[in-house]
Amino acid sequence: MTASTDFDIGPLTWVKSEIDLALERGTKALHDFTATGADGATSDLTQLRFCRTHLHQVQGALTIVSLDGVTQFAEAIEALLAAVEQQQCAASAAVIDLAQRAIVALGNYLDDLMSGQPNQALRLLPLYQEVQVARGFERAQPSDLFFPDLHVRPPRRSAAAPKIGQQETWRLLRNARTQFQRGLLAWLRNPKAGNGAEEMRDAVSRIEDLQEKPAARAFWWVATAFLTALAEQSLPPDADARQLCTRIDLQIRRLLEGSNNVAERMLRDALYLVAKAQ
Repeated sequence: MTASTDFDIGPLTWVKSEIDLALERGTKALHDFTATGADGATSDLTQLRFCRTHLHQVQGALTIVSLDGVTQFAEAIEALLAAVEQQQCAASAAVIDLAQRAIVALGNYLDDLMSGQPNQALRLLPLYQEVQVARGFERAQPSDLFFPDLHVRPPRRSAAAPKIGQQETWRLLRNARTQFQRGLLAWLRNPKAGNGAEEMRDAVSRIEDLQEKPAARAFWWVATAFLTALAEQSLPPDADARQLCTRIDLQIRRLLEGSNNVAERMLRDALYLVAKAQ
């Protein structure tokens, strides 16, 4: 599972002129806002509302052509302007300049797509992080802009998984969670030792073996790769890795409660960390 960079520009071609017009009008509205002072007192907040309206139109068009990462970027710009309009964020020259730069970057990114550049929304990450920090977030998750193809399934098994009863499955899952939690505790105490991550990996691998359908296996297959990278110290034991380990533990609990549903966001986060592994 890798991020899809092959993008069919056909649908984008159909809406590109409308997007360009909306971005142009949004930029003009933001310019008119700054021309009236942009100090939160004498400025015309109506112009910010106009700019947000045009950005919302852009988001709708981007959603239609399945540019998810770029849509997220556009949503963040609109949210920043909404925060300024509602006086939750200072209407400073720096913030307005940031919004202007972000809108320009959005237009340039779409122009690059039309000229044959790959669809890699993570190129917008530095500006996206600036926008999110200006909105008051401590940090922005890079995986916000990471939208790989989640329809890819794990390789076929060489042999079918043996049929076991529900009670036995529950017992094995409970043992796997105990093993995972033991490994998680050891890893948190000493991430560089490797033994804790190996225990977590082995536990998740056993859970993957218990899943019959490819769709149900997918997350646990990716989680095994993530934990393998941790065990091999190909990933740093940072906050993102710790948070994902905790979420995996919660997902095992949901399995024990009878739910096979995995949030798409967690799968994307796991794939992003796998993609980062050396």
